[in-house]
Amino acid sequence: MEVDQEFHDKVAALCLKRFETLPKSGKPKMNEWTVLSGVVLEFEGNLSVVALGTGSKCIGKTKLSPRGDILNDSHAEIICRRSLLRFLLDRMKNGAAFLHFSNSSKKYSVSEGVRFHFFTTHVPCGDASIFLKEDVEDFGEILGSCIKDVSDEYEVPRKIAKVGEESDIFRTGAKCLEQDERQDLKGAGCGYHVLGAIRTKPGRGDPTLSISCSDKLSRWCHLGVQGALLSLLLERPIYFSTFTIAAKMPFSKDTLERALYDRVGSVKLKHPYTQQKLIVGQAVLPFDLAKDAAKRPSDCSISWCDVKERSLEIAVEGKRQGVTKKNLNAPSARLKICKLELFRSFMEVCELRHINFSRNCDIKTFNYKEVKELAADYNECWELLKESFKVWTNKDVNLLHFSIK
Repeated sequence: MEVDQEFHDKVAALCLKRFETLPKSGKPKMNEWTVLSGVVLEFEGNLSVVALGTGSKCIGKTKLSPRGDILNDSHAEIICRRSLLRFLLDRMKNGAAFLHFSNSSKKYSVSEGVRFHFFTTHVPCGDASIFLKEDVEDFGEILGSCIKDVSDEYEVPRKIAKVGEESDIFRTGAKCLEQDERQDLKGAGCGYHVLGAIRTKPGRGDPTLSISCSDKLSRWCHLGVQGALLSLLLERPIYFSTFTIAAKMPFSKDTLERALYDRVGSVKLKHPYTQQKLIVGQAVLPFDLAKDAAKRPSDCSISWCDVKERSLEIAVEGKRQGVTKKNLNAPSARLKICKLELFRSFMEVCELRHINFSRNCDIKTFNYKEVKELAADYNECWELLKESFKVWTNKDVNLLHFSIK
C-alpha cells in the first residue's frame, strides 16, 4: 500500500471536520484542552469516518466495577477504539456492504481492499512519547529519534544515548510497572526515562491500572483492534493500516515504531495473527483544542460512531455525563462502549446468527470472562506477545465475571 502526504492530510481533514460537526456538549471549554482520535474506513475507494474519541483521563483502581458498567480508560485512543468496536457490532447486526457472513464458518469476513486508518492529535502516552527534544520550529515535522533500535534479544537500553551535554527528552507521566526490573532512572536530561518498558497511565491520588496507549497500540498492531470477543466473530483480525498525527505536535517516527513493534522483536504468532507495521505520517492540519500548558485537561470524553441509535455519548469518570449519584449504577448511567454493553451487543449478534461456540452449553449462560476464554487462538497469541513484553498488568478476574441478564 502506497500512502503519500496528501493521504495523511485527507485522513486528518475528515476526522477534524467530523469532530467540528458534533455539538458543543463535551468539548473543551475556553480554558481546557483534549486529545482527539479517529478511525477512517476505506472501502471501494471511499474514505469515511466511522469512530471518534476524545479524552485524557482514567479512573483509579478503587473505582473499578465488577459489573462491567464503567469505562476504566478514557484516553482518546481507547474511547475511539471502543467506539469502533461498537460500530463493527452494529454493522454485524444490521448489515454492511464491507462485511460478509458465512453460514458454514459462522464468522464475518471483511471485503478485500477494506482498510482502517488511525488518526490522533497527540503522540500516544507511554513509550512512544519518550524522544529527543528539538526546537519548537521543528514541531510541524516528524522528528528523528535520538535512540537506537531494540536488539533482536529484546535488550532494552537503560537510558537514551546523549546527543550532547544539553540534550533533553520529552517525558511521559506513565509509570513503569512495579514488578518490572526496568525502572526510570530519573536522571538529568536524556537519562530520565528507561526505554521499552510497559507503563500504566498516571493518576492523581488513586493510581490507575490502565496500561499506556503506546502499549495498547502495540498490542493492536499484533493481535488486531477487534479484541478477544470480536475475534470469535471474524475470520481474520482487523489491523490499522496507517497512523496519522496532527500538525504542530512533537513527534518521532522512529520512536513510535520502536514502541509499537521494534521492542517486541520478531515474535512468531499463529496465523492469521501477525505483526502489522503501520505507515506513519504527520498531517499539515493542526488540532485547535490540543494540549496547552496554560490550560487544564477537559474532564469530559466524547464517544462517537457511525450508528443510528445514540451515536454520540459524553462521559465523565467512566459514566454518562449528567447522571446523578442516586442513579450511578442504573442502566441509564452506562455508556454504550462499556464492557457490559459491548458484551450485550456481541450476544445479540450471536443470537441473530445462531452462533454457539460450545456444543455442551448455551452461550447465553456464559459470563464475560468465560466467553473471552473461548477465543483460543487469540489468547494463545496474546500469551506469546506478553512473553515478549516481559511484564503486563494482571487483571482482577473478579471484575470479569459479569453476565447479560
